[in-house]
Amino acid sequence: MYHSLCERILAVEGPGGPVDRLQIVAPSVVRPEEQFAIRLAAVDAKAYASLECDDVARLADGPAEGVGEVTFEAGRPAIASIEGASIAEEGWHRLTFELGDRSFASNPIHCSRDARRIFWGDPHVHTVISDCHPRQCRSLDFCYVAARYLSALDWATAADHVSNGRCTVGKWEAQRRAFSVFDDPPNFAVLLGYEASHKGGAGGDNNVYCRDDLEEFVDHYEEGDARTLAEALPDGCFVVPHHTARTGKHGELCDEIYPGPDLMPVMEIHSKWGSSEFRGNPRALLEVHDGPCFAQDLLAQGYPLGFIAGTDTHATMPSSYGDDSRQLHAPPGLTAVRAPGLSHEAVFDAIRQRDCWAASDERIIIEECIAGDRMGLVHSRRDGDGPVQIEAEIATQTEIERVDVVRNGQDIHSVTPGGESWRATVDFADHADLSEIAFDPAGWFDGPFVYYYLRVTCASGAQAWSSPTWLMI
Repeated sequence: MYHSLCERILAVEGPGGPVDRLQIVAPSVVRPEEQFAIRLAAVDAKAYASLECDDVARLADGPAEGVGEVTFEAGRPAIASIEGASIAEEGWHRLTFELGDRSFASNPIHCSRDARRIFWGDPHVHTVISDCHPRQCRSLDFCYVAARYLSALDWATAADHVSNGRCTVGKWEAQRRAFSVFDDPPNFAVLLGYEASHKGGAGGDNNVYCRDDLEEFVDHYEEGDARTLAEALPDGCFVVPHHTARTGKHGELCDEIYPGPDLMPVMEIHSKWGSSEFRGNPRALLEVHDGPCFAQDLLAQGYPLGFIAGTDTHATMPSSYGDDSRQLHAPPGLTAVRAPGLSHEAVFDAIRQRDCWAASDERIIIEECIAGDRMGLVHSRRDGDGPVQIEAEIATQTEIERVDVVRNGQDIHSVTPGGESWRATVDFADHADLSEIAFDPAGWFDGPFVYYYLRVTCASGAQAWSSPTWLMI
C-alpha cells in the first residue's frame, strides 16, 4: 500500500479524470523464479492518475505467477503495486491485464539468468523551482512521487533552470534536500542535476549531472561556454547538451568548446521538444537551426557522444505527458542504463560510460553487440578483422515497424519483423571497405573513424536509439 501522503500529493497536484488507459510496468530484466513488483496505474488522457476509477484490473495473459487482482477506489489516485510476482520460464514475455472490457500490454520483460539489469529514468524534469511555465509545473515533491509511484521509474532528475537569475541559494538548497529525501536505493534513485544555459554557438543548453551532492551550482551563461562550464565543475560531474537543433539556442559544437568525453559523455537525442537525430527527421523540433547541430552532425565532427532521452517537461510529468505547451509536441523521452544495482552512483557511472540508450514513449529493450561488445565503446580496427558483426535483440510494448542499422548517418540495413511483431532480431555483417567511407580525423579522434548505432521505430511512433559504437580505422 502506498503511503497516504504520496497519494495526496498526486491527488492535489495532478488530479486525473476519466480513465483513458491502464499502465502496466514490470522490471525489464528478471531472473527465473525471482519475485518482483508489477506497477499499475489507471490514467486519464494526459497520464495523470485517475480519481474516478472504481474498476478491477486483473491478469489476462502472461506467464507471471502470484498475481492477484487490483480493485481501484474512486476518490483516490488509481495506482497500485502487485508484490511477489514471478516468472519461471526464461525468454521474452509481456503481461496483458484487463480493465473493464479493455486489454493492455506491459513493457517487455526479459527473464534471464545472465542478462544485465536495466533501470529506466527521466533525466530532465522541470518543477516550479525553474520559474518557467510555473502555472503548469508542479512541486519537487510531485516530481519524485510521480516518477516513482505513477510513472514507475527507477530513477529521475529534477533538472531545474539556474541561468538568467532563475536560481537562488534557497532554491538550490531545496533541490539538494529533495535529492537527500527521495533518493532511496535500491528502490529508487535520484540523480542530482540542473540545467545551465549558454548562448547559441556557445554550446546551447546543457544539463549538469552530479555523482553525489554539489554544494553550489555553477553557471556560465553571461560569459562562458560548454567547455568552461564543464571545466569549472568539481570532479564527479558532467554536462549533457539537449535540443541542440533549437533555433536561437542551438548546441553547435566546435573543438574550442567541446570539453571531451569524460566531461560530455552523451547528448540528449530526444525530448518532448522533438528528435535531434538528423535534419529532416519526422519528429524534429518545430523550429530548427540551420547549422550542423543534429546528433549525426556532431558525431561526424568526431565527438563520441552516447544517447540519452528525457522529457524536458514543464508540466513536471516524468517520462509522461501532462499539461505541457504546444511547443512540446513529441512523445516523452526516457533513458535506460545498465548497472549491477540501482543507486545514483550506478546511474551516473553507466551514463558516463555510455552504457545507456534513449527511448521515447515506451521501454524498448535493445540487447546489442557491435564488433563483439556492448554499445557505447570505441574499438581499434585492424587489417584482417573481417566484416563488422552487428547483432541485436529488440523487444517493445507495441508493434515494431522497423529496426535500422545506421553507419555514418546512413541507414545500411533494415529489419521488418514477422511473427511476434513486438520482437525483432538483427544479425548483419557489414562487408564494406571502411577505409573508403571513414570520416577523416576530427574532434576527439586522432585517426579515421566510423560509427554505428541502431534505431528502433514502432508503429505507435515510439522509438529508441542505441548509444553509438565507434571503430577507429
